[in-house]
Amino acid sequence: MKTLVMTAIFAATSLATSVANELNDKFAYNYAVDERNQVTEKVVYKADGKYLEHHLKYAYAYDEAGRVVRKEAYKWNDVKQAYQPYYCLTYAYDAEGVALEYALWNDEAGAYTDARQRAEYDLTPAGVNYQAYAWDHQQNGWQLQTEHAVMSTANLFAIR
Repeated sequence: MKTLVMTAIFAATSLATSVANELNDKFAYNYAVDERNQVTEKVVYKADGKYLEHHLKYAYAYDEAGRVVRKEAYKWNDVKQAYQPYYCLTYAYDAEGVALEYALWNDEAGAYTDARQRAEYDLTPAGVNYQAYAWDHQQNGWQLQTEHAVMSTANLFAIR
């Protein structure tokens, strides 16, 4: 049930974000889907009058349960005329909830090495607990920045 609730929460959040983005007529979108009808790539173009300009591209990876496990963002480089890696969100699911890590692309290393932020969403008897962390280079570890309850069980999308 916990997985169902977390999936519903993230689906609702994604849907709200998608609807809000689609209402903005200054952008155009192109999607690629896989055999399971999951979005594997989303390309965002700036709509400037009658022309479209490259802007951003997102690539998605899924686990066997159909959940997003990785979202990579790329930004358009006019000089190189190509998309360049920008940041990556990595999702890790367990029985209690989901954790997200945000890492920036490091050109010198050629990888996402600069983890900056982490968020954890844990289901508790009172609802969903949110914890935000930032990487502390001096202590070489994650430091809690904020924590709060997101909602009570009375407001959950699915209750058994």
